[in-house]
Amino acid sequence: MSDTSLAAVSQLVRSAASALDCRCAVFYRLDAEILYPVHSEGIASADAYAMPGESWLAADRGIDAIRVYHDLDSAGAMVPPVATPDRRFPRFMTLAPVICDQGRRLGLLLLADTSPQARLSAAKLYALSVHAVQLALHYQERSVQEQRPPYGWQQPDRLRLLESVVENAKDAVLITEAEPIEPPGPRIVYCNASFTRTTGYSEAEVLGRTPRILQNDNTSRAALDRLRDALENWQAIEIELLNQRKDGGEFWVELSIVPVADDSGRYTHWISVQRDISERKQAEAIADQARIAEAENAALEAKLHERQRIEQSLAYAASHDDLTHLRNRAYVMERVQSLVLRDQLDTGDASLLFLDMDRFKLVNDSLGHRAGDLLLKQMARRLEACVRAEDTLARVGGDEFVVLIENDPARQAPIDVAERIIEAFDQPFRISEQDIYSSASIGIVHIDAHYSSPEQVVRDADVAMYAAKQLGKGTYSLFTESMQRAAVETLSLQNDLRQALVSRQFSLAYQPIYALGKKGCFGVEALARWHHPGRGWVAPNVFIPMAEEIDVIRELGHWVMSQACRQMRSWGAAAADLKLFVNVSAREIRDHRFLDQVDQALAESGLEPSRLQLEITENIFIQDPEHVARVLEALRSRGIRVVLDDFGTGYSSLSYLDRYPIDALKIDREFVTRMASVRRTRAIVDSILSLGTTLGVDIVAEGIETSDELEMLQRLGCPFGQGFLLAPPMSAEDFAEQLAVE
Repeated sequence: MSDTSLAAVSQLVRSAASALDCRCAVFYRLDAEILYPVHSEGIASADAYAMPGESWLAADRGIDAIRVYHDLDSAGAMVPPVATPDRRFPRFMTLAPVICDQGRRLGLLLLADTSPQARLSAAKLYALSVHAVQLALHYQERSVQEQRPPYGWQQPDRLRLLESVVENAKDAVLITEAEPIEPPGPRIVYCNASFTRTTGYSEAEVLGRTPRILQNDNTSRAALDRLRDALENWQAIEIELLNQRKDGGEFWVELSIVPVADDSGRYTHWISVQRDISERKQAEAIADQARIAEAENAALEAKLHERQRIEQSLAYAASHDDLTHLRNRAYVMERVQSLVLRDQLDTGDASLLFLDMDRFKLVNDSLGHRAGDLLLKQMARRLEACVRAEDTLARVGGDEFVVLIENDPARQAPIDVAERIIEAFDQPFRISEQDIYSSASIGIVHIDAHYSSPEQVVRDADVAMYAAKQLGKGTYSLFTESMQRAAVETLSLQNDLRQALVSRQFSLAYQPIYALGKKGCFGVEALARWHHPGRGWVAPNVFIPMAEEIDVIRELGHWVMSQACRQMRSWGAAAADLKLFVNVSAREIRDHRFLDQVDQALAESGLEPSRLQLEITENIFIQDPEHVARVLEALRSRGIRVVLDDFGTGYSSLSYLDRYPIDALKIDREFVTRMASVRRTRAIVDSILSLGTTLGVDIVAEGIETSDELEMLQRLGCPFGQGFLLAPPMSAEDFAEQLAVE
């Protein structure tokens, strides 16, 4: 073989490798059933290879004679051994026989790559076949010298060569010129019979035109851009396109295009192979529609499931308490409604228990609302263990629960359930590593025929619950009609109390406080009195706790202090040395406006702060004691004295004396009443007096009503006292007259 032919063979081997995107290529010549390497690309070494048998290498030029091994690791095929320079062995390999015109086997074109490939496009197979034919022509040097012009193959000869490879192809094949790539694009120089059958165009109608005649407005712009990019870079491409026949009908093709080079390496033509895939596309479209329908059905089913879940969730939320997961107020009210409307209700077999948790607010205020929520959850679980399986347990608000009991003609179940609850609540709850004790006050009402609404039932159970609280908490009470009358009266009285503040029904009475040793007046205590136009005089032990409960005590207390200070100044010189004692409640002390109101009362009246003595009780220290301490210090810094009232009746009286600024103590009247007959009580009073002397605080004995009590207090050295024996509460005018007499 001449150097010229060898150079042409080398170029064809490189062109074939480029057309198939393979790293390795070898051309073998065949001699006595042994393949000898002639030229290789990307191969470290290629040895001679003895064919396994004469039939191993086909004597056919067609693409059917080409062997393709997509993955040699799994193929187990017998192929010539080759390796890359980095000693890697091929995974993909294709073998094309090189056959002369007379059908004699001349050699083998091997293309390989270290990566497996899924498949070879039809265009690549035809391109490989073209390269094998060209190798056959160049390998026979004599034939080449006789047949080939001195400056290479001319276009008509090369086109005939290409046509000889594809003329019997079953696929639709176009051969175009290599250029121009820019519009209008390379012209069609050949089409086979399959192309004319597929498109409806005759050969005369397409020759000289471009493949653009097959495109329409529905052809994918993105696919055409990919095709153009491949053409501009002389790269093989495989793509799916929507084409149009001559009659306007659309059809899908799998288009594979490969550039073909001559023996000098110059690209001369494009081979384009089109396979009609319309049926597959139609099947895919049907499958896609089925998948879409399936997805829509699945989405619809999921939406229905979600709707059912939401409906169930809403139904659950509508009838259950979110915190404890017990039934809620709406559910139990509906159940009670159904009971009061049924015909059989006159048998009285249903009852309602109304529960309120004692001291629950203290847990919220001291440990926080999260601790309160945890306590409610534990309470709910404990209550569940106390009720019967057929009973309805619900949380109706805050720390309030109800138990609805049905089918109990004997009316014993409510008592049994209430007693189990009270017993269960004797055990502490564990919250934030603390033992919390909380009892339950329970009101019980039997649902009889006279009820016409669930609100009436709950109202009466609530009334019975408050009656249980008045019995001492941690117990139960059965509703009676008298409770309802009392509740109505209480509500009426509360309304009257609110109105009394507006219509100025309150007045002040003044009870003198005496120095027992000198029997002279030391001070005076201002006491609120309420005269109702219809009820007459309402006792202080009735309206004062009620004012606390309905939270009007701050307004009432502010009025008492302002009025008493003004009255103290109006008595003038006769009362110049007297102290004014005014009671203040825990709610007043905790009010952020309290100090300003005290300053206002003193400023408006002109009373010296040192003459004002504010009486407090031990319960003000239970909540927010740090704030209370700051308020008391602020009062004393103004010169106002602080008096601890009802001393000895609380839990930690001595600790309060130690921790807080106290200037005077009032001995509760219970000690004064008992000391004459009970030695232990007399010893306690004596101890209090000694304590006062030691601490330097004044002591006032309250409730002195007999001469014996007065004489004993004097013997014990009590400095001050007040009571009906000495002087009852009186009007400002009467007190002024008494001052004048004294």
